[in-house]
Amino acid sequence: MTEAVQRAPSAGTLAPARPTALGELFRFRQLIALLVVRELKVRYKRSVFGLLWTMLNPLLLMVVYAIVFTTIMPAAQHNFAIFLLSGLLPWLFFATAVLQGLTSILTNQELIRKVRLPQAVFPLSVVGSNLVNFALSLVPLFVMMAALKQPFTPALLFLPVAMLLLTVFTSGVTLLFSTFTVFFRDVRHLAEVALQMLMYLTPVLYDLRILGEHHEWWFRGFRLFLRLNTLSYLVPLVRDPVYFGRLPPLAMLGGATAWALVALAAGFAIFQRLAPRHIHYL
Repeated sequence: MTEAVQRAPSAGTLAPARPTALGELFRFRQLIALLVVRELKVRYKRSVFGLLWTMLNPLLLMVVYAIVFTTIMPAAQHNFAIFLLSGLLPWLFFATAVLQGLTSILTNQELIRKVRLPQAVFPLSVVGSNLVNFALSLVPLFVMMAALKQPFTPALLFLPVAMLLLTVFTSGVTLLFSTFTVFFRDVRHLAEVALQMLMYLTPVLYDLRILGEHHEWWFRGFRLFLRLNTLSYLVPLVRDPVYFGRLPPLAMLGGATAWALVALAAGFAIFQRLAPRHIHYL
């Protein structure tokens, strides 16, 4: 009894404040970094080239596209291979991070059962590892730009900002899908189909300016979807500096920033609300 009284805080002593969700996540920032390293090591385990595959894969892809669109199927657009890849690389970062991250809670369920830690570190570490891959894949893109004599302009300095906004948006979507997958395993299969469709409904393979104007109802619906599609604002943030050598318009940058912040806030809030229930479904 005496020991219990001694351990109890006095009436005038305030109990220590409970850290917020963001504060607790910040405390585990080193764990996120370690998980990113682990993701990369596991992905390239027993691989001869290791991380070099991150640059070799897009480089080989770029060589194929360059041959196809300059000789076999020449495109009317100058350096179409650069145009295509400058939109494809940010798309691959987004799609791969979401598909890998949505199962991150299920993959780490044994650790979640044994250790108390913010579960958001797992989907965020997947996004982080894919961000490293995305950054490394820009190296062969620059090599291809030099080979095809694509101009290097000061607008390329905007790429870190574009990558940051894309990472913020991808983190929000990944958090949202990862918590939904815990309760509904079908989310993984639905996401695969939805991302395949979304790729063609996002200006990755084409330029919005060459679509022209049509009066069919389906085209008006397509235009409306493009305005509501966040990736229609995010993909050009990379393509404009790389291919067009210009900074994105302020309206596009503002829309991309707003959508990215909303996605992250909504994804993190829903994830934190549902996280305590994960343990019952793992």
